[in-house]
Amino acid sequence: MKKFCCIFFAALVLSCRSPQITKIKTMPAESEIFYASEKNEESFLGFQTEVSFPLEDEKFDPSILPNSFIPFKAYKGQGEIYFYAKNIKSFILYLNGKKIDTKKICTNQYTKIYIGDDVINGSNNILITNIEAEKKFDNDYNLSVKIPYPSIIEKKAKLNNVNYRAFQIIDDIMKAETENGFPSAQIVVVKDGKMIKNSAYGYISTVDEFGYPLINKKPITDETLFDLASNTKMYTVNFALQKLLSENKISIYDKISSFFPEFKDKKRALFKGKKEITVEDLLKHQAGFPAGAQYYVNKKITQKKKNDKRQNKEIVLELICNTPLIYSPRTEVLYSDIDYILLGLIIEKVTGMPLDKYTEENIYKPLNLSSVCYEPLKKGFTKEDITATEIHAPKRTRDKKFQHLKYLPVHGTVHDPEAYNSMNQVSGHAGLFANAKSIAVLAQVMLNGGGYGNIKLFDSSVLNLFTSQGNFFSQAGLGWRRQGLNNSYAWAFSQLASPNTIGHTGWTGTLTVIDPKEDLIIIIFTSAKNTPALFGKNLRGKYEGDFYLAKNYGALTTLIYSAFKNYDDAMLDQMLIELAIGRKEIIDTIPEIYDNEGSYKDLKAVMESLKEQSKKSSALRDFLKSKKAKEIFEELTSRHSKKNLVKRYSEGNAK
Repeated sequence: MKKFCCIFFAALVLSCRSPQITKIKTMPAESEIFYASEKNEESFLGFQTEVSFPLEDEKFDPSILPNSFIPFKAYKGQGEIYFYAKNIKSFILYLNGKKIDTKKICTNQYTKIYIGDDVINGSNNILITNIEAEKKFDNDYNLSVKIPYPSIIEKKAKLNNVNYRAFQIIDDIMKAETENGFPSAQIVVVKDGKMIKNSAYGYISTVDEFGYPLINKKPITDETLFDLASNTKMYTVNFALQKLLSENKISIYDKISSFFPEFKDKKRALFKGKKEITVEDLLKHQAGFPAGAQYYVNKKITQKKKNDKRQNKEIVLELICNTPLIYSPRTEVLYSDIDYILLGLIIEKVTGMPLDKYTEENIYKPLNLSSVCYEPLKKGFTKEDITATEIHAPKRTRDKKFQHLKYLPVHGTVHDPEAYNSMNQVSGHAGLFANAKSIAVLAQVMLNGGGYGNIKLFDSSVLNLFTSQGNFFSQAGLGWRRQGLNNSYAWAFSQLASPNTIGHTGWTGTLTVIDPKEDLIIIIFTSAKNTPALFGKNLRGKYEGDFYLAKNYGALTTLIYSAFKNYDDAMLDQMLIELAIGRKEIIDTIPEIYDNEGSYKDLKAVMESLKEQSKKSSALRDFLKSKKAKEIFEELTSRHSKKNLVKRYSEGNAK
């Protein structure tokens, strides 16, 4: 993004009147402002605010005062305003009530004013008044004002009123988790446009290409890609629809049958209503479809005839059209991958482009996001650039060196079998890969109201439509998950997240949190499934990694919120103690689910991080001497000893 902006604003580094950047003082704040000229706009360029004076009749408010105020979003330490003054002699400018010197604004060309030292975090405003035209141009003058969207800047210096010990606790927990079997994680935190945390923990994979445990594992970095699973839904389909809706190329009230006439009820269907199902119904997961249909095991996919020249996704569309509804549309809400597979196909129909190509060309590339893509192994990435997922999945290769094996790790390709087998890795419900810092940019687009820097993707009104409460469940918008007034998503977002917080989760272990009230972004990506599968009546589909705090999200997001709420160290100590006691109690009270290797390894990691933090806390040192702490350590020691005994016994029998 920075490179793109530099190209666009290359000419802005020169003053209209001098080859050097001109510094002036504001009145009365006496902070520095910079002026420069602007280059021509390009096709994706856009601004959060674009106003021209004199106002057009339909934009003129007879109450007068609203005409001159221009609201905009900004963050301390960044921000510019661009002016184009045609035949203007003078005008008066106020920024948040402070008068700004306008004498050096150039005539008949663009001028940039740097305002980063004078804005506040969040909502700002400028007032433009007393516009005076050159005498001979009384009827031919214009003042154009453009304000870019905020972007994300790296913040190395510490922010005021933030307890950074909370981040140290997170680092200790994550270090201990990865040392105790958790595969990997990235955590990015952006507050008020400043990236204050961008951390990577763990390893690319816990096993080699054959599925055998690795001794020398390769660490991940903040550049490493993760399989986003269902977060794909938001950052491909939702972003694409928000853009298409802003361009009036689609409506949420469009019926699915208008795109695909073959989408209709069977005569003997138990539940009918396909003809009336809309894009909105799919986004709200209230269309009547089951959660999934496993099209990838259908004979039309697995045993496609040689004379069938259709792509798999064309066959999937036929299968979706033939999939019976399991409830009447709009009478229930059932989260369904089918909804988003179909939405992806609708986007392709509207745009005439494959879903991955459309999103790449119209969303990721304009934002200079080269690390967000489908099929990363075909986009120049190697397996060393991507975290692995499942370690014991049905083999996906015909390579002869694996011919004796039935199961292999999934690495570099989308884990979701529907996306992989039925949709050739490109689907609306899964398939996207990215690193956390890249998705943070897309999250910032949402906070900004539809744009980033000088790129506009969609209108703020469309964003409001998609993120507002979508139905009688306050935790649902149009696809976006919401915190709601009843804190429905607190298990992931934290109880401390504001009601209008939005985001999503992904089965592989990914979370995105976007809190507009706090101007806060939290991205947690993990490869939790790169751990042994668990077996048992209550553990179907579960992996050891699912039982670590890193995958359960809420503890980490709560600690992040605690940092910004500046909770004192004593409270953080109590939160750590509660984590240790609570994790032990849940194992004891619900053993049929939590008495497993993942839970115990996580408990061990919590105790190790607590021990590390006790170096700075007498309260934690006292807890470590307590009866409860000793019981936890004894349980962990006993389990470890039993495990080693079983291991030695097994090895002895094998010999």
